[in-house]
Amino acid sequence: MVGRKSLDALIRLYALQNVLLALLAFVLAEGERHLVLAGVALLLLKGVLIPRYLFWLLERLSVSHEVDSYLSIPLSLLLGGVLVAVGFRVGSSFVLAGARLPEAVPVALSLILLGMLSMASRKKAVTQVLGFLALENGVFLLALAETHGLPLFIELGVALDAFAAVVLSGVLIFRIQSTFGHIDTARMRDLKG
Repeated sequence: MVGRKSLDALIRLYALQNVLLALLAFVLAEGERHLVLAGVALLLLKGVLIPRYLFWLLERLSVSHEVDSYLSIPLSLLLGGVLVAVGFRVGSSFVLAGARLPEAVPVALSLILLGMLSMASRKKAVTQVLGFLALENGVFLLALAETHGLPLFIELGVALDAFAAVVLSGVLIFRIQSTFGHIDTARMRDLKG
């Protein structure tokens, strides 16, 4: 997701991320109903509804589907590679005793760091929202890897919070578009007094 230049591709990759996380939740469930329900909620809310909403949002905003970034693609990929290396180097020290999937902890930390990179390096508000959602997927993966699943209410609460954040971000992006005629957050620096 760090090196892609198409918003459509970013949204599809985000949906794929959620499908894979839901499948992982199903595999790790081993008869635990709350993990199955969390996987279903993840698949429906974040794998289907949020991507559809984001595609609808892009269609309504009539903005370019090209990703604008403060960094070039090679520099983004280089920084992403460094962050993944840091995630793998540091991640092994965060593995708890009795972790369910200790190999996934460095991957989860890398995903969190890459989400932060996407939020900080992208200009359009929609791509910053996608960075936040990728970061949130890293947190979910970390919870799956370290524990035997969080209580169902917490997992559903996190999924609903992500959905609410995307809907509210969409409203905010519509307001930004109608007020300023663009959704480029870099151009908003000119508004400082």
